[in-house]
Amino acid sequence: MSKTPSSRPPNKAQLAAAELWLMNIQDDVAALIASGWDAATSAPGDLAVDFYQNLFAAAPGVIELFAGDMTEQQGRLTHTLGETVALVHEPEHLLLLLRASGVRHHHYQVQQAYFGVMRNILIDTLAARAGASFTPAHRAAWEGLFDNMATVMQHGMASAAKN
Repeated sequence: MSKTPSSRPPNKAQLAAAELWLMNIQDDVAALIASGWDAATSAPGDLAVDFYQNLFAAAPGVIELFAGDMTEQQGRLTHTLGETVALVHEPEHLLLLLRASGVRHHHYQVQQAYFGVMRNILIDTLAARAGASFTPAHRAAWEGLFDNMATVMQHGMASAAKN
């Protein structure tokens, strides 16, 4: 499992390790990711609304990255995370999605340092929405997924910055 995302772009070894983890997600880990997602998204209310409220409360500096009505952004977040969960069994497609997402996030002016706070807020929001069904094993599975996704995305951001 990868460590928490850092504020620096990943090196080649970190990228290779993240890609290897994502290419070989164990079935039990994939099941925990999916069941945690299902529990969080089936809870009353809206996952994305909760996530952004929590994010803006914890890191008000990121608000400037989001202009205007948040409805579209909330939909994109839920769609992209749902697609990510669905692709854990199709790792080649998942890696393509994450690389492209990294390039987009570079253009959105997302900073490498934001990944750590995003990780914690996302996983805490999933856990709060899923309630008691979100076990420490679910948290560990989501931490592994996020950390490795973030590494691939951060590499995509760094590559886009060089072009």
